[in-house]
Amino acid sequence: MRQNWANSPTPKPTRPASQPTAGGRLGSDTEFSAGIALISAIGIIANPFRLISFGRPSGRARDKTLRRSAVALPVVFAGIVLLATQTFAQQPGSALGPMPPAMPSVLPPNLPPNLAPPSEATPSGLPAPVMSASADVLPGFPQPPEQPGSLLMPSSPTFICEALPAPYFDCDPRLDPPVLPQPGWLADVEVGILLPHVRNEMHDTVTVSGVTSRVQLPSARLDWTGAPRVELGYRLPEGFGEIDLAYRFLGSQGTGTVTGPFAAPDGPATLSSRLDIQVADLDYASNELSICCWWMKWRLGLRGADVYFDSRAEESLAAAGGGSGIFERRVTNNFWGIGPHGSLELERRLNDWGLTLTGRLDSAILLGRVNQGFFEESTTPGVSGQTLRSNAGAVPQINASLGVAWRPPHCQALRLFAGYSYEYWWNVGRFADQGPQGEVYDQGVLLRADFNY
Repeated sequence: MRQNWANSPTPKPTRPASQPTAGGRLGSDTEFSAGIALISAIGIIANPFRLISFGRPSGRARDKTLRRSAVALPVVFAGIVLLATQTFAQQPGSALGPMPPAMPSVLPPNLPPNLAPPSEATPSGLPAPVMSASADVLPGFPQPPEQPGSLLMPSSPTFICEALPAPYFDCDPRLDPPVLPQPGWLADVEVGILLPHVRNEMHDTVTVSGVTSRVQLPSARLDWTGAPRVELGYRLPEGFGEIDLAYRFLGSQGTGTVTGPFAAPDGPATLSSRLDIQVADLDYASNELSICCWWMKWRLGLRGADVYFDSRAEESLAAAGGGSGIFERRVTNNFWGIGPHGSLELERRLNDWGLTLTGRLDSAILLGRVNQGFFEESTTPGVSGQTLRSNAGAVPQINASLGVAWRPPHCQALRLFAGYSYEYWWNVGRFADQGPQGEVYDQGVLLRADFNY
């Protein structure tokens, strides 16, 4: 017959009488008896040790004590087992007793909350608390929306940038006046017709076949040469300046005759000298419209350079064989370094048809290393000697030019320049504390053409 759950009280599951409960009398009496037996046995076992600690017992007392200990050990073991069994039997849902009857799997509808059977969410049978969706568990704190609701879902963008109404860089005639070069790509090509000079005072000793001699060679007079420089850059609008990358090369050589105890001790020798200079610049530049009719352009950036020069003296084999036995002597010097670079260019407009007076001052301080070598070749095949040395150094450098430039009125993007140029490199051959032993300078005519396209 189907029981009416709505009108009958809910049956309470009971534990069988044979199973002791946590607070039952049987469990308490058993625990008490086992505890008394355990304490008595421990006292009996401890008695021999007490006797031993206070003195050696007689033979009859010792036998009596041992018999008591033998009887007490099983009692102690039984008491421990009994206590463990009672403790395990009193646990809820123990395997020593039957489980309470299960609740029906089908419950009548519209069951009152106070009569609802216990569940996993509410083990005690009490109704589960109801949380409001609008409850503020952290009052006073911001409540951002949960985006995304799951880690497996893509998040929706919370902020979207609007497209700019116009280009970020825009030409402004107030910031880019027509009299100045306009934004865009630019190129600059210049060629210097220069006469370089090398001041070589380097010297050191070289040992060949056990004989040590001093090597010191001057530099021959170098020839006129062309020194090209190429620059490529981009000029930003609104007066943001420009980025420029430039490369310059200078190479020259010359010959002459040399004599002397340290260069050619056996007679006149043929002297050959070379010079190679390579320079690379990476600059930020800006054109400024200064007061009155003056224009100004400044640069700041980095410069890397490599400066190499050498000298070689060759005697005839007959003269060297009858004298020192050395027919060739050679000296080399190489400096490479990098450092800050800056320049300032001023230009003044002279008339309305584009003629201007232009001057430029360019300078850098390079930190790098100087490597020097001294070599001797003997008349005996395969016999030679050398001395190599190296040290760090700082090389100041300056370049100045002054001349006249012309900008055609119908093509302001083009400028032609012709003038005088002078350049000096200090300490490119300086070694340790021996003072300046090698310096380079050049001067001559400078031709330049730059175009903004």
